[in-house]
Amino acid sequence: MAERLESPLRREQIAEAALAIVVEQGIGAVTVRRVAEAVGISAAALYRHYKNKGDILAAVIEEHHEFHMANARRALAEGHGPMDSLRLLYLSTMKLVARFRALPVIFLSDVVWFEETRLRDLKMRQHAALRAILLDLLAKAQEQEEIRGDIRPLELVNYYIGLVAMPALMCARSPEDVDMDRQIAANWELFADAVAR
Repeated sequence: MAERLESPLRREQIAEAALAIVVEQGIGAVTVRRVAEAVGISAAALYRHYKNKGDILAAVIEEHHEFHMANARRALAEGHGPMDSLRLLYLSTMKLVARFRALPVIFLSDVVWFEETRLRDLKMRQHAALRAILLDLLAKAQEQEEIRGDIRPLELVNYYIGLVAMPALMCARSPEDVDMDRQIAANWELFADAVAR
């Protein structure tokens, strides 16, 4: 009987296995064989869907983006205004950071930026989609006078992304150096205070 890899649960298991390998051994250690072993399936079954490390990393990047966009949709639906939606999106993003702590290592790797440029292009398209959501929320927050209007949404978006980037990098390589719950709370408080009218 063929091993089923198409299910969302199996794809998530494959992504998590690849991320665990990145955390424990580095991005160079990701191979189809190692990921298959970590998931508990045959390498032959995995090779039918993922021919190489680039295919596995593409799946990881796509899986992360799906989670991120689901969180964005949820934040937009549940928020009681643009600033509250931004807060909910930030909190859900930081949960992803804690869960998938190897992602910054992948996103900033030479593999993505120089060796497998299709991955860079994929990540940049995804980043553009998220930035568009953030820009829209920040512009609406300014229109509704929830936040100050003297700074362009583009600069505010970069500031917001910085709330995620630095703790994500620290969590990826030296998680013992950051109390994520406290850092998340402090980052949001500092951001909200900085952009307040």
